[in-house]
Amino acid sequence: MGSKISRVNITEEIYRIVKEDILSHKLKSGEKINIDQLARNLEVSNIPIREALSRLQSEGFIHVIPFKGMFVNMMSLKDLNELYEIRMQLEPLAVEKATNHLPAEVLEHLQATMDSLHNNPSTPSANGLDIIDEMNNSIHGTILSYCDNTNLQNLVRGYMEQIQRYLTFIQITLDVDTTNVEWSEHQAILQKLRDRDPQGAAAAMTVHLRNSQKRTNEFFVRTGV
Repeated sequence: MGSKISRVNITEEIYRIVKEDILSHKLKSGEKINIDQLARNLEVSNIPIREALSRLQSEGFIHVIPFKGMFVNMMSLKDLNELYEIRMQLEPLAVEKATNHLPAEVLEHLQATMDSLHNNPSTPSANGLDIIDEMNNSIHGTILSYCDNTNLQNLVRGYMEQIQRYLTFIQITLDVDTTNVEWSEHQAILQKLRDRDPQGAAAAMTVHLRNSQKRTNEFFVRTGV
């Protein structure tokens, strides 16, 4: 956080910088945010800093302790499970709504992406986070883009970003077997979309999220946090 801001929308840029620092763990879980230092580093006043932090607070990334200041939200197994619990309520609805809105050419492009991932399996040294990102952007991201509900889209994206913070912290390394399981779950969702089966797609999404929760829980517990 040492570069001077030159964009017109200062608050938006500060929001982006601080959020990225939280997601990448430059600002660590539970760390106090030094507003004065942040203002000096970015060469701005405290006002846009506080506006940006207020937005991050509303999104669940930071919290305020009266008379002490603003802190990055702590990561915990309870918080992680709550995030998945909410996603399991919202994303099946999103995929149901998207099923009949997705153009055939978009579905074909998704299938080509999935085929490419399947034909290039990860190695034990590969960063599983990259694989998860690509699958999430391809399947989950496209579903949200076509769910025809902006509020639902924004809610789910927000919870996905919060879970991404956990995945980045864990730095998952997936072996080939686990990668194939991830691929199969996403492929099951995609197949139901191609079949134009809203209920089937919702059920496949629920199965995937439940399994993803279990896997992420196991990795997070291993960190000892």
